[in-house]
Amino acid sequence: MAGSPAAAIRTVPCPACPVCGATGAWLYRGLHDRLFGAPGAWGVRRCPGADCGSLWLDPSPLAADLGLAYARYYTHADRPAERPAPAARPLHRLLGRLHRRYLAERYGYGPAGRVRWGMLLMAGLRARRDAADGEVRLLPAQAGGRLLDVGCGSGEWLATMRRHGWQVAGVEFDDTAAALARSRGLAVATGTLEQQRFAPASFDAITLNHVIEHVPDPAATLRECARLLRPGGRLVLFTPNAASLGHAWFGACWRGLEPPRHLQVLSPPAMQRLLDGAGFAGVRVGPWVAPSIVRESALLRDGAARGRGAAWTSAWFCLAQRALLWWRPAWGDCIAATAQRP
Repeated sequence: MAGSPAAAIRTVPCPACPVCGATGAWLYRGLHDRLFGAPGAWGVRRCPGADCGSLWLDPSPLAADLGLAYARYYTHADRPAERPAPAARPLHRLLGRLHRRYLAERYGYGPAGRVRWGMLLMAGLRARRDAADGEVRLLPAQAGGRLLDVGCGSGEWLATMRRHGWQVAGVEFDDTAAALARSRGLAVATGTLEQQRFAPASFDAITLNHVIEHVPDPAATLRECARLLRPGGRLVLFTPNAASLGHAWFGACWRGLEPPRHLQVLSPPAMQRLLDGAGFAGVRVGPWVAPSIVRESALLRDGAARGRGAAWTSAWFCLAQRALLWWRPAWGDCIAATAQRP
């Protein structure tokens, strides 16, 4: 109920890096949840290892109390049913056609045609290309393939992939979000991935979109993903990047920290280390520009009243970031990682 005091979240000390076990130095102390109002004051440590560099909460929420950090989380709100769109302007129709053609040519979602003009034109429209890649989370089409989304929230993305021909399933820790997903007719289980006890080699693809930072044991979660994938099956992860330019710029206001829900925030070397340790092959860890993280970081720093200023900050910052990524790929605000089960 609005205005009622939130229950306290019990904690446990966590001085050691969850990736490599090194003892970290304090980076921030006394942080509060300025996004969804979870109670408590939180500290963040940084791993000193050059081959790790992870950030993590100390103290960390007790596993039994993790649900209290999500009491007002955004996945509790379902979006209203979409209304028929008004007649699009010629430019919007052209961009929509380009978007669909690119998905067909690069990922196989529809007929590609003889001339790959979608790929050619998208090469010069990086933001549009990122949006198209993100719509399918870098997954090539696989008619009838089994897809599992871990941390599926209210199921909007799974519904999209179902329309693209996948057989979809989801796992969601939060009861309220899982119920919303099931109301869409989606097969969504409640709890952690490990609690589901899926049969080995059950899925052709598994995605974790901004999930690995929420789990208490990221190494165990990735090992379970490897067990559940069929040989040659694909894993795709997106997560905030501890080494990002946005973190360096916004500091404690950087949206990627999100205490107390982000138990750890990985760097590219840490992600590589975890995926290698879980037994994956063909690991690719790259940068991903996230305008929403930049915009919300600017709002946290400057205040909600500066909404238009935050939008301009995000636009210019992301433009500069995309240019700089050719020189420093590690500066992306997010990590996009793909891997396969050998």
